[in-house]
Amino acid sequence: MRKLVIFVAMVMSFAVANAQRDLMLSQQFFSRLNANPAATGNSDDIDFFLLGRWQWIGVEDSPKSGVLNISDYFESVRSGIGLTVSYDDVGISNKTTIAKAAYAYHINVNENMLLSMGLSAGILYHYWNPEEHRLQNPEEFGQTTFPNEITTSLEPDMDFGLELATPRLLFGASVDHLLNNDEDVTTSKPGRQFYWYVRTLFPLSESIDFAPAIIYMHRNTVDRAELNLFAYFERTLWGGVTYRPDINAEFSSNMLTFTLGLEYKRYRFGYSFEWGLGEISELSSNSSEFLISYRLPKKMKNKYVRFMED
Repeated sequence: MRKLVIFVAMVMSFAVANAQRDLMLSQQFFSRLNANPAATGNSDDIDFFLLGRWQWIGVEDSPKSGVLNISDYFESVRSGIGLTVSYDDVGISNKTTIAKAAYAYHINVNENMLLSMGLSAGILYHYWNPEEHRLQNPEEFGQTTFPNEITTSLEPDMDFGLELATPRLLFGASVDHLLNNDEDVTTSKPGRQFYWYVRTLFPLSESIDFAPAIIYMHRNTVDRAELNLFAYFERTLWGGVTYRPDINAEFSSNMLTFTLGLEYKRYRFGYSFEWGLGEISELSSNSSEFLISYRLPKKMKNKYVRFMED
């Protein structure tokens, strides 16, 4: 047990010391396999998860993003298998689509602790159209930093991650875009991103549970942190607040997010409203995130409990 804790701590230290910044989503804990493949198969059911994000509503060419995750767990081989597709339109014909298959192997360390190790692999497609961009200096067109023709690229992409879970505690660490390094980073090719999180779940009463969490993302000189607190009523209604400071950034883009959600039968519906603080509020303070998910039940129930399903 001691060796296991030391091993996980080493991975966490490595993640914090290095790293790319992907999109941070306010309702990511409901399905994490797009950020950490170790979360694949964390439910007894077949899980379908769809999330859409509209950033800076009212601003022309504002970013739009979406994530689709599908996962299942197979007790006979102690493995989770899934698919994740993400789409990121950062505006003005600059679009990235990532599709990956994910696999996670689950180990029950004891009755109250589950360790999963995951790997995902697939493709990253990027599209760039310079004709729809407006530059203050037209002479930049045609330079290596700003090609004057439509360009597309298709690259292999891979992630690796770990999760350690108990009924009241969840720890995760992952390395995304594993095949890339900082020297290879371009507009169409992201660098490695290192990502870790810890979340606790404790009851306030028979009906109300609190779930505070800390998330940290890092790549090279880019750092992002997230502090959030969610409350669940009868595991049917939930709400929370998230504070997301932008560390080491020249442009202040701190965010405060409010989330409300409902579970009805096997459906989940969630909405998050993001309020920009600091300099970002001068651009726009209105971003929205919508979540819908569905759990398809299976006839055979698993022997081992999946932890922290929410």
